[in-house]
Amino acid sequence: MKALSSIPWSRRRLLVAGFAACGWHAHAADEVPHVRILFFGNSYMALNRLPSMVGELLLSSKVLAPHIGSNLLGNYTLEQHSTNADGLALLKKGADDGKPWDVIVVQEQSVISSAAAIDAKAKELMDTGLSKLVSLAREVNPQVLVVDFQVWSRHPNLWKKQAPDALFTGKSPGEARARIHLANVNAVKSALEKNPGAHVLVSPVGNFWWLVQDAYPALPLYAEDGTHPDVLGTLLSAYVIIGTIGGREVIEHATWLPDCPSSQALRVKKLVLDHPEVFKTAGN
Repeated sequence: MKALSSIPWSRRRLLVAGFAACGWHAHAADEVPHVRILFFGNSYMALNRLPSMVGELLLSSKVLAPHIGSNLLGNYTLEQHSTNADGLALLKKGADDGKPWDVIVVQEQSVISSAAAIDAKAKELMDTGLSKLVSLAREVNPQVLVVDFQVWSRHPNLWKKQAPDALFTGKSPGEARARIHLANVNAVKSALEKNPGAHVLVSPVGNFWWLVQDAYPALPLYAEDGTHPDVLGTLLSAYVIIGTIGGREVIEHATWLPDCPSSQALRVKKLVLDHPEVFKTAGN
């Protein structure tokens, strides 16, 4: 995990420049490097169109020019994505400009993301799914960056209501968060062991959800079901994803905002920028 997850944001800019030189497309020195990002996920990504939001933020930053693709299927696990014909065909086909994907963002199903920390079968399912996707992505582009989207725990109100799906992820919101963090760390370590030389990062989306929720409990990150994201929650997730891919600079320069109060959007953006240590410790 030391390879990339511990790199400070100032050095992440150098990492972006290196990808631009050896993989991302740029016709001239003054042209914005292109980055081709493919998303594998489920309803957590599909609701409010996270991939499109990531594209809008990157485009507005003028730091990276995005090409976005996605294969989002309800309740899907990483293992299911690793055998899904449509998704794998998209992976092999590449981006709309005919070039291979530079980044693959993958999201495990939310219950598996928690259970994998304590249950051997769930751990095997998550570890195997991520490892397979890393291997398949590297067959198309050996230099691909695989971003492991760490999901968030459910809304605390679901524990107050003793909702079974929340209790299954942990006895409390704090326990669920700890399990999710550990499961993602373990899955990435397993993927790197099975794929020596691979580039895999945990994107600490769920950890930032916890920080925002703790600092600003009234902000509407969750949809009404207490599980899926509201628009602001998707925006927060998108900020973390672009920070994982391109570093601090892309967040700082991103100006696009979705249909939500700008004061709320700027508040979550500032919190992400104020806590670079969350990125540094994501894989530990």
